[in-house]
Amino acid sequence: MFNIKDYLEEINCPYCKENSYRVIKNSDYSTIKDLTDLLKIYRSSGDDILFDQMVKCKNCNFQYLNPRIKSEIIYDSYKTNIDQTHLNQDRCRIKTFKKSIKKIINILNIKTFNNYNFLDIGSASGAFLRSIKDFGFKETGYEPSKWMVEYGKKNYNINLNQGSIKEVDQTIKYDFISFWDVLEHVTDLDETLNKVKKISKKNTILILNVPNIDSIACKLMGFKWPFYLNVHLYYFNNASIKKILNKYNFKLINSFPHFQYLELGYLCFRAKKNFKLFLIIEKIFSILKMTKLPIPYNIGQTTFIFQKIDE
Repeated sequence: MFNIKDYLEEINCPYCKENSYRVIKNSDYSTIKDLTDLLKIYRSSGDDILFDQMVKCKNCNFQYLNPRIKSEIIYDSYKTNIDQTHLNQDRCRIKTFKKSIKKIINILNIKTFNNYNFLDIGSASGAFLRSIKDFGFKETGYEPSKWMVEYGKKNYNINLNQGSIKEVDQTIKYDFISFWDVLEHVTDLDETLNKVKKISKKNTILILNVPNIDSIACKLMGFKWPFYLNVHLYYFNNASIKKILNKYNFKLINSFPHFQYLELGYLCFRAKKNFKLFLIIEKIFSILKMTKLPIPYNIGQTTFIFQKIDE
């Protein structure tokens, strides 16, 4: 018989390693009937509403899921799940990434690109790699999903490898490293950021795009905020992400709200899980043949730019 407790693990605070916390949202596993339900959750477009327990560390106030689904189940699911829903929005993602890259280039005052090695972790189908390659960067990416990697190589002609940051050769030092909507998904935050430190050199730029619990959208929407999802294992704010990255010798040099393009129909599809009004709105846009219209939106994501400093 299926028992969800068999698939859970307890963790200490990912930042301070303490195990003293207060519960801010109780778990609810009523929608998980068997292992099949569990395995299909962890994918790039995973949008299953939060069911693990959410806690806040009493020592450092970091917010995370605990207990949570076992790490090996999460990673194996990312490796094997097929995610056509994610691919359907690649046109909009490339539009988003090119605007974000231009903004970052302006902030950093970069004039030439072809001398820079750019590593992207959790690349999905490779829309970001395709975008930086178009600018002239030397692109390298790692993505757990074999299916996504095959798609990216075939359709975007990019240097995309199957695996996680664990597979990155640490003898190579990168000029740029990015995690676009990925850091909140990794199962071992400390191991991931230690590896980032090892493959960085002085002045390496680290770009992190994450849902931000300091955002107005999060504060207004509460637990109906669309980024409170079970695929998101950690919940960062301005203070916590700065404090965490300082631990690995990265200083914050800039941040800005991340406006992402997605098709209007897809936005309605995601929103109707929490807001029933979007069932009607979705039908209206469908009748008006507006579902493919790309719309820029921000509901609480922030792009942070860090720079590696001397130890």
